[in-house]
Amino acid sequence: MPRTFRIGSWAWIATGVGHLAIMGVMALGDGGPGGDRAAAKEVEIALGGVDRTLYEVNLGINFAMSIALVFGGLACLVVVKAGPVPRALAGLGFATSLALLEVAALLLPSPPIVLFALAALAFGHAFVASGRTGVATVSRG
Repeated sequence: MPRTFRIGSWAWIATGVGHLAIMGVMALGDGGPGGDRAAAKEVEIALGGVDRTLYEVNLGINFAMSIALVFGGLACLVVVKAGPVPRALAGLGFATSLALLEVAALLLPSPPIVLFALAALAFGHAFVASGRTGVATVSRG
């Protein structure tokens, strides 16, 4: 099989790193008075005995999900280096990418839509190409 499994992995990493960069820049800005950010900073909620503003929760979720995407992509690359990729992992990458693509298409701007579409195509190809062998042979070069 061509390098499609790696392409899907790198698409996840690129999405996570890009989102981390955008969130970092946004977190450094003040957002100006009277904006959505200011309103979110005024709404306090208690979750599990910890008080946070809606802004902090939103920022935390975004950072955590970005880091998780980078981890998932890196974990897939580690599997590639270790040996044949199980067909189930290619299928899981495909299914996850489709779910992420649906969320992106409904709620996010074009960069994650494009990257998740690329990941879905790449992991989907890896899954189909693995066929009945049960493993996806990934080019190491």
